[in-house]
Amino acid sequence: LWSLAPHDVSVALYLLGEEQALDVSARGSCYLQPQRGVEDVVFATVNFPGGRMLHLHVSWLDPHKIRRITVVGSKKMAVFDDGASTEKLCIYDKGVETVDYESYGDLLTLRYGDIHIPHVPMSEPLRIECEHFTECVAQGKQPLTDGRSGMAVVQVLEAAQRSLERGGAPVPVERA
Repeated sequence: LWSLAPHDVSVALYLLGEEQALDVSARGSCYLQPQRGVEDVVFATVNFPGGRMLHLHVSWLDPHKIRRITVVGSKKMAVFDDGASTEKLCIYDKGVETVDYESYGDLLTLRYGDIHIPHVPMSEPLRIECEHFTECVAQGKQPLTDGRSGMAVVQVLEAAQRSLERGGAPVPVERA
């Protein structure tokens, strides 16, 4: 949780435009270090205002080292796969359309469309982060990820940890 989930939580807060999550439910298991109580596998659901949610799966044991984010929207879906050497971003023209209700099976219609794969230039993330930091210091700009955004990530992780300790019970994210 604490080593793999912070990046995912930070990205979700940014993409959703949220400063604060509502609550977290997390379940996990300790396989490698049960005596220390360190969960090697964690599944967490983070709820946000307006019914939006984030579902996380982080694991030291999973044989597939996946860094994938799927965003499901009302009209399109996007998948960012950080582990892919090419085609890192795929945008799917896929969704659900409501139709006039005639019978139960006609209420919803799945729509499948094209897949758009925009070019995402390769860059060194740490270099970009360092350049952004020095630019902010030199020009007095507010960084994209400041102390407030770091605190929001830690608050989600703390709620997730409490939920793990309570067997997955939802835990509200504390406001600072």
